[in-house]
Amino acid sequence: MKQLLFLVALFSALSIQAQKHTVIQTNSPKDLIPEGIVVDERAGTIYVSSINQQSIIAFGNDGQIRQFVQPNQDGFLQGLGIKIDKAANRLWALSNKQDSNRFTSRIHAFDLSNGQTVFQYTQTDTVPHLFNDLVIAPDGTIYFSDTYYSAIYQLKPGAQKPEVLIKTSSLDYPNGLVFGKGPQLLIATYRNGLMQLNPATKTLAPLSGAKDTTLSYGLDGLVYWNNSLIGVHNVGGNRSTNTVVQYTLNEQGDRIVAEKIIDRGHAVFHEPTTAALANNKLYVLANSHLASYNANKESTVGISDKLTPVTVVVYSLQ
Repeated sequence: MKQLLFLVALFSALSIQAQKHTVIQTNSPKDLIPEGIVVDERAGTIYVSSINQQSIIAFGNDGQIRQFVQPNQDGFLQGLGIKIDKAANRLWALSNKQDSNRFTSRIHAFDLSNGQTVFQYTQTDTVPHLFNDLVIAPDGTIYFSDTYYSAIYQLKPGAQKPEVLIKTSSLDYPNGLVFGKGPQLLIATYRNGLMQLNPATKTLAPLSGAKDTTLSYGLDGLVYWNNSLIGVHNVGGNRSTNTVVQYTLNEQGDRIVAEKIIDRGHAVFHEPTTAALANNKLYVLANSHLASYNANKESTVGISDKLTPVTVVVYSLQ
């Protein structure tokens, strides 16, 4: 029995060892409070959005940053999800700000060649809204989550205003979303775990099969790779539980059949939020410091000793 317990413990320890990876340490200011990440694999450029400085930075593997979107450029607010539309050579981004009981949310598009604003839509409401993460369909349609409103929006090519695709309590607190196999959108929600949505029919169902519901109900960013769904877990504000998890899907892509830990409790983790794919590598934004920032009333004043420059962990997928 002792030998069996030892083997179980050994297997558990081995199962959470990080996959082969490198760490990109940038020279960014410590007070960015980064949230969203995307990689332009054509140029090898990494883009990261900032909540506190209300901007977007860009850098390469050397970690030397430059400003892509200047602080509060054209009304850019607290930056969250970002994605690249290669065909249009645009970077799309979501930003938000709350002033008392007024919630302002924006969707922006920037020219990748010069950072100029080429599209912007603003929504202001006394009803809580938080435009959070987005994904771009092959036809150019953009889908994005509104966490406070429990909804998924769509912005069709050429449209000047997004529209609500679906709003339901089954999508309470939606966050990361990504296209899976076929037309299915896979969505992380804090209330109901992983969900799957067919945008054409608006059919919504759970993505079942996850064994560790503590992980699956606390996912932030999502990516899809090789018929698997990879999520970033950051609920709890404790580095030891910050996790990158990979879910293998069945042939139809509508059920989880296996899961494994890519990494947990990495030394540079401080509330990792989102991830991006490029050339079979997974880029995880490792240190948002959101727990410290939120506990400090959305301010970095007086907590600089707890903050670190933007750091990205790059995993070789297998």
